[in-house]
Amino acid sequence: MYRKFILILFVFATFGISSSYAQAAEKAPFSRGAGKFVFTEYEPLKNRPITVYYYVPTKGDVKNMRVLFTMHGAERKGRIGVSIWRHFAERDGFIVISPEYNSKIYPGWAYQQGGVIRKRKVVPRERWTYSSIEPIFDYFKRITGSTAEVYDMWGHSAGGQFTHRFALAIPEARLNIAVASNPGTWTFPLIDGLPSKFEKGKVYGWNNSVKGTPMANEESIKRFLARKLYVHIGKLDTATSSKHFPKSKSALSQGKHRLARARNFYKTGKRVARQNGWEFNWEKVELKGVGHDGRGSVYGTWEKLENGRRRLSIDNYTTKSAYYLIFKKDQVASQQNKKNKKR
Repeated sequence: MYRKFILILFVFATFGISSSYAQAAEKAPFSRGAGKFVFTEYEPLKNRPITVYYYVPTKGDVKNMRVLFTMHGAERKGRIGVSIWRHFAERDGFIVISPEYNSKIYPGWAYQQGGVIRKRKVVPRERWTYSSIEPIFDYFKRITGSTAEVYDMWGHSAGGQFTHRFALAIPEARLNIAVASNPGTWTFPLIDGLPSKFEKGKVYGWNNSVKGTPMANEESIKRFLARKLYVHIGKLDTATSSKHFPKSKSALSQGKHRLARARNFYKTGKRVARQNGWEFNWEKVELKGVGHDGRGSVYGTWEKLENGRRRLSIDNYTTKSAYYLIFKKDQVASQQNKKNKKR
C-alpha cells in the first residue's frame, strides 16, 4: 500500500512539474516560476548543450536572492532537483538552478567524474564538465542582474559525486556551501592514490583519488579540505546490490556500502588535514532513518500521518537535513551569538 501511495504521489508530482515546464517553454530564461532553457553560452562545451531547469520565486527581489545549484543523480533529470526544492525556494525566496547533463552527451566519466580523465589522459581543464557551472552562474547574473557573489550546491547520489569533485576540481569557484548526499564513490585526498584492499601494492587514481590529475598536489588538497563541505549520508544507505551501486574493486576499496565509504572519506580527509596542520572545514552528517533517498536527504525526515502513510512537509525538517545545513544552520548560529553577546 505504501509503495502504491508513493508511486501515485510521484506520478502526480511529475505530471505537475512537466506541465509547468511545458507552459514555460516559451518563456525567457529565469522568468518567474518553473522553467528551462538550453545553455550553450560556454564556448569550450558549446557543441555539448546543457538543459538548465530552474525555479524563480513568484515574489521578492530576484537580484538579492541566494542561489542554489542542484545536481541530479543517475536518472539524469534536472527537473527532479527543482521539484524537491521549489516549495522551500518559494517560501524562503531563493533561486534553484538544476543543470541536466544528458547521459548520451555526458556519460559517467563526463558527469560524475567531470570529464577530467578520458582514456587515461588528462582532458584540458576548460573542457571539464565541472567548468560549465561558473558560466551558468554568470549567465544567470547577467540575465537577472543578480548581485549574488556566491552560490550553494547540493547533489544526491551521482549528483553527490559531482558536487564534492566540483569543490575539489574548481578551487576558484564561487562555491559557498556544498552538500554531497549519498555518493556511490568519493575522490580521496590522497596524492599517492587510494590503496587497493584486494591487490597488494596497487593504488587507484581518478576518480577514487587525485592521483594522476592536476589536483595531485598539496595546494589543491589544502584548498579542498578548507571547503565548507558536508559529507551527507543516510544511516540506512547500506545496500550493496542496487542498480546504480558501484561494485568495482576500486569502489569496494572505499568501503562495502555508501555509509562506510562516506565515513572512510571523511576520516581520511580529517587525518590528512591534521597531519599537515591544515584548515579542515568538512562536516560529516548522518541521517537517522534515511537511506538512498534524495528527497529524504533534503528534508531529513518524513511526516507521519494518522493512517500510517508518510509525506514531506516544508514545515517538518531536521537539523541534519540538507535544507537546514544550507539555509538555516548559519542563521541559527548567528542569532545565538547575538543572544550570547546581549547577556
